[in-house]
Amino acid sequence: MKGFLGGAAVVSAFLMGAYLGGHIYTFQDTGEGLLSILFGFCNLGSGLLYLLSRTSGFAANELPALATSEYGNVFLMAAGLLNFILALDAFDIAAGRKS
Repeated sequence: MKGFLGGAAVVSAFLMGAYLGGHIYTFQDTGEGLLSILFGFCNLGSGLLYLLSRTSGFAANELPALATSEYGNVFLMAAGLLNFILALDAFDIAAGRKS
């Protein structure tokens, strides 16, 4: 149940970020410097959602005309970071360090 709720939180944050106009960052330096690469690492944490988004073009374009696009970017990055945290938590449970 805990894994299902965590996965649902990641998927809902990702979809909300895309709905708000956020876009997926890549690892290419787009003139924003190191932040662009860091944001790409955060987005990579979404795993399969990131790969599907990159291949289909979903949330691939920046929508600066929307006032909520920056919030969307933050939701997309938070979804990836939450997925990293959930994976580390699952590893700790499997290793017996946490119940």
